Amino acid sequence: MGIFLDTGFYFALLAKKDINHERGVTFLNELSEGVYGQIYTSDFVFDESMTLINVRTRGNRKDLLERMKSLFLGEESIAKMITVDNQLFDEIANLQIKITKKDDPISFTDSSNIILCQKRKIPKIISFDNHYKGFLIHV
Repeated sequence: MGIFLDTGFYFALLAKKDINHERGVTFLNELSEGVYGQIYTSDFVFDESMTLINVRTRGNRKDLLERMKSLFLGEESIAKMITVDNQLFDEIANLQIKITKKDDPISFTDSSNIILCQKRKIPKIISFDNHYKGFLIHV
């Protein structure tokens, strides 16, 4: 058993005005209780999360950048970080091309999350995106 954490989860934890903030906090409590088993994320999610918090705050909240960093690295890290191997890039890009729909594009990072979870046999994801339907179990 295991679970993968997506960017939206991390962002919701720090953005108190985000519509998913309370859900994120609830998930964090469940994660800390071990409800979902081993917890994973990726270096791509780290990249995307740092970028998202910086863009949304227009560079005015270095404190939130530090807090985001601490959720991924060091003693406060929530999940085991998987590094996306560049040997997977072709497979990730092919999936992105295959499942992108008009007016519903999927990011390379989200595509990488699907591939990583399939390779590592991680069945569940905490995400507030709909891209994962049919690939992973939303909790």
